[in-house]
Amino acid sequence: MYLVDTNVISARAPSRLPLPELAAWMDAHSAELFLSTVTITEIEDGIAKAKREGATRKARDLTAWLETVLHLYAARVLPFDLATARIAGALSDRARGQGYAPGFADIIIAATAQHHGLIILTRNLRHFEPLGVPVHDPFAKLA
Repeated sequence: MYLVDTNVISARAPSRLPLPELAAWMDAHSAELFLSTVTITEIEDGIAKAKREGATRKARDLTAWLETVLHLYAARVLPFDLATARIAGALSDRARGQGYAPGFADIIIAATAQHHGLIILTRNLRHFEPLGVPVHDPFAKLA
Protein backbone atom coordinates (compact mmCIF):
# COMPACT_ATOMS: atom_id res chain seq x y z
CA MET A 1 0.00 0.00 0.00
CA TYR A 2 1.32 3.42 -0.98
CA LEU A 3 1.00 7.08 -0.12
CA VAL A 4 1.37 8.89 -3.45
CA ASP A 5 3.59 11.97 -3.23
CA THR A 6 2.59 15.11 -5.09
CA ASN A 7 5.30 14.68 -7.73
CA VAL A 8 3.91 11.26 -8.71
CA ILE A 9 0.21 12.16 -8.90
CA SER A 10 1.15 15.41 -10.69
CA ALA A 11 2.95 13.40 -13.37
CA ARG A 12 -0.55 12.53 -14.56
CA ALA A 13 -1.74 16.15 -14.68
CA PRO A 14 -3.11 17.48 -17.98
CA SER A 15 -0.09 19.58 -18.93
CA ARG A 16 2.41 16.74 -18.43
CA LEU A 17 3.74 14.30 -20.98
CA PRO A 18 1.82 11.03 -20.92
CA LEU A 19 3.54 8.27 -18.97
CA PRO A 20 1.61 5.17 -20.05
CA GLU A 21 3.60 2.72 -17.90
CA LEU A 22 3.07 4.79 -14.75
CA ALA A 23 -0.62 5.30 -15.59
CA ALA A 24 -1.12 1.57 -16.19
CA TRP A 25 0.61 0.65 -12.93
CA MET A 26 -1.37 3.21 -10.93
CA ASP A 27 -4.63 2.07 -12.50
CA ALA A 28 -3.84 -1.58 -11.73
CA HIS A 29 -3.00 -0.72 -8.10
CA SER A 30 -5.57 2.02 -7.54
CA ALA A 31 -7.13 0.39 -4.47
CA GLU A 32 -3.69 0.39 -2.80
CA LEU A 33 -2.98 4.09 -3.42
CA PHE A 34 -3.67 6.89 -0.94
CA LEU A 35 -3.13 10.65 -0.97
CA SER A 36 -2.29 13.09 1.80
CA THR A 37 -4.26 16.28 2.32
CA VAL A 38 -0.85 17.95 1.87
CA THR A 39 -0.84 16.81 -1.76
CA ILE A 40 -4.24 18.41 -2.27
CA THR A 41 -2.86 21.62 -0.73
CA GLU A 42 0.14 21.60 -3.07
CA ILE A 43 -2.05 21.07 -6.13
CA GLU A 44 -4.44 23.83 -5.03
CA ASP A 45 -1.40 26.09 -4.59
CA GLY A 46 -0.39 25.37 -8.19
CA ILE A 47 -3.90 26.17 -9.40
CA ALA A 48 -3.94 29.45 -7.46
CA LYS A 49 -0.53 30.37 -8.91
CA ALA A 50 -1.77 29.69 -12.45
CA LYS A 51 -4.81 31.91 -11.83
CA ARG A 52 -2.68 34.68 -10.34
CA GLU A 53 -0.36 34.58 -13.34
CA GLY A 54 -3.30 34.75 -15.76
CA ALA A 55 -2.96 31.17 -17.01
CA THR A 56 -6.71 30.66 -16.88
CA ARG A 57 -6.83 27.67 -19.22
CA LYS A 58 -4.12 25.89 -17.25
CA ALA A 59 -5.93 26.68 -13.98
CA ARG A 60 -9.23 25.43 -15.41
CA ASP A 61 -7.63 22.19 -16.71
CA LEU A 62 -5.86 21.56 -13.40
CA THR A 63 -9.05 22.23 -11.44
CA ALA A 64 -10.99 19.74 -13.56
CA TRP A 65 -8.18 17.19 -13.18
CA LEU A 66 -8.07 17.70 -9.40
CA GLU A 67 -11.83 17.16 -9.17
CA THR A 68 -11.36 13.85 -11.01
CA VAL A 69 -8.51 12.88 -8.66
CA LEU A 70 -10.66 13.72 -5.62
CA HIS A 71 -13.52 11.66 -7.03
CA LEU A 72 -11.24 8.68 -7.70
CA TYR A 73 -9.47 8.85 -4.33
CA ALA A 74 -12.53 9.97 -2.30
CA ALA A 75 -12.12 7.91 0.89
CA ARG A 76 -8.39 7.43 0.31
CA VAL A 77 -7.33 11.03 1.05
CA LEU A 78 -5.71 10.87 4.47
CA PRO A 79 -5.93 13.83 6.87
CA PHE A 80 -3.28 15.52 8.97
CA ASP A 81 -4.72 14.60 12.36
CA LEU A 82 -3.50 14.58 15.95
CA ALA A 83 -1.83 11.16 15.76
CA THR A 84 -0.03 12.16 12.56
CA ALA A 85 1.02 15.48 14.11
CA ARG A 86 2.71 13.67 16.98
CA ILE A 87 4.60 11.43 14.58
CA ALA A 88 5.55 14.48 12.50
CA GLY A 89 7.12 16.14 15.52
CA ALA A 90 9.28 13.09 16.19
CA LEU A 91 10.28 12.77 12.53
CA SER A 92 11.20 16.44 12.37
CA ASP A 93 13.46 16.12 15.40
CA ARG A 94 15.03 12.93 14.02
CA ALA A 95 15.89 14.73 10.79
CA ARG A 96 17.29 17.75 12.63
CA GLY A 97 19.43 15.43 14.75
CA GLN A 98 20.95 14.11 11.52
CA GLY A 99 21.62 17.63 10.24
CA TYR A 100 18.78 17.48 7.74
CA ALA A 101 16.07 20.13 7.45
CA PRO A 102 13.18 18.72 5.41
CA GLY A 103 10.27 20.86 4.38
CA PHE A 104 7.16 20.82 6.55
CA ALA A 105 5.09 19.26 3.74
CA ASP A 106 7.53 16.35 3.43
CA ILE A 107 7.45 15.79 7.19
CA ILE A 108 3.64 15.63 7.16
CA ILE A 109 3.60 13.28 4.18
CA ALA A 110 6.18 11.02 5.87
CA ALA A 111 4.25 11.08 9.16
CA THR A 112 1.02 10.23 7.34
CA ALA A 113 2.70 7.28 5.64
CA GLN A 114 4.18 6.05 8.90
CA HIS A 115 0.88 6.43 10.78
CA HIS A 116 -0.95 4.34 8.18
CA GLY A 117 1.85 1.85 7.46
CA LEU A 118 2.27 3.00 3.85
CA ILE A 119 5.25 3.23 1.50
CA ILE A 120 5.76 6.68 0.01
CA LEU A 121 5.60 6.59 -3.77
CA THR A 122 7.88 9.48 -4.75
CA ARG A 123 10.47 10.67 -7.18
CA ASN A 124 12.25 12.55 -4.37
CA LEU A 125 13.83 9.75 -2.38
CA ARG A 126 16.37 12.14 -0.88
CA HIS A 127 13.54 14.12 0.75
CA PHE A 128 12.16 11.12 2.61
CA GLU A 129 14.96 8.61 3.20
CA PRO A 130 16.49 10.67 6.07
CA LEU A 131 13.10 10.50 7.79
CA GLY A 132 13.35 6.72 8.03
CA VAL A 133 10.13 5.91 6.20
CA PRO A 134 9.87 3.34 3.39
CA VAL A 135 10.00 4.92 -0.07
CA HIS A 136 9.74 3.70 -3.64
CA ASP A 137 10.54 5.58 -6.85
CA PRO A 138 8.05 4.43 -9.48
CA PHE A 139 10.04 6.21 -12.16
CA ALA A 140 13.04 3.95 -11.49
CA LYS A 141 11.08 0.71 -11.45
CA LEU A 142 7.61 -0.35 -10.49
CA ALA A 143 7.08 -3.18 -8.02
